[in-house]
Formats: sequence, structure tokens, C-alpha cells
Amino acid sequence: MKVCFICHANICRSFSAERLLKAMLKKDGNTGIEVISRGFYASPYYEVPAKIKDFLTDNGADYENHTSTQLSPEDLETSDLIFVMEDAHREMLFDNYPQYTDKIFLLLDYAYDKEEDMPDPISKTGRAFNKIMEALKKAVEEIYKKITA
Repeated sequence: MKVCFICHANICRSFSAERLLKAMLKKDGNTGIEVISRGFYASPYYEVPAKIKDFLTDNGADYENHTSTQLSPEDLETSDLIFVMEDAHREMLFDNYPQYTDKIFLLLDYAYDKEEDMPDPISKTGRAFNKIMEALKKAVEEIYKKITA
């Protein structure tokens, strides 16, 4: 199985979801699931913010060796589950890649049956940032439970 998380720039939400899920799978010894993350507007020049690195470290996840990577049609074709952070992302994929609609999900909808966007924490600080990142972590934990059951 291959899981792909997608957001805007691939330095906050999708990257964090990827690394959190990888940490959960590693702790569990589950090597049968490949996890990647991509961005609609990614650039190899984008750097992961320090606050994201700190959050991942505090939660037992690795942040090293990441390059912000643009989503490709091949990523969509080869992934079994594709998680987007916002309804606008889902609609963009549905419009451009209708052949993959059966494997594209809004992250919070798949985790909790909630038709809600996962907010972008990039401009947030303090408690607002922590609240968003904890919500992302909990959603990834729910996804972990579903895909490893």
C-alpha cells in the first residue's frame, strides 16, 4: 500500500502527516506501507520551518532529508490512498484527475467523517499553532488505525 499526503507547499501539513505516519509505522514494525508527501506549489528551495521540526522531534518523528516536492501524475497513479488538506485541493484533483476520485480523500473526512479543511499552521504561533498540529497528529493517528486494522 502507498499513502500520499498533499498540501500547498509540502513543508507543513503534508510533510508532518507523512513523517508522523512513518514514525507510527516504524514503531509498530510495519514495513508494508509506503508513505510520501507532495505539494501543489512545492519548490526544492522551500525549507521546513523550525517550529515544524520542533513539533516533529517532540512527537518522535524525523524531519531530516526532506525536499519540498511537487505533486506529479505518477504520484496519483501509484498511490492507493491520497489525502488532501482542503476541499479546494480535492476539487482541483477531481477536476484534473477524475480517474482517481475513488482514492482521493479530505484528511479530516477520512479520519472522522468530517467535511472540514485541515487549517494551515504556517502563519500561526503559540497555542494556535499547537492546536492545529495536535489536530493533525490525532487525524493521522486515526488514519493509522484504519489502514493497519
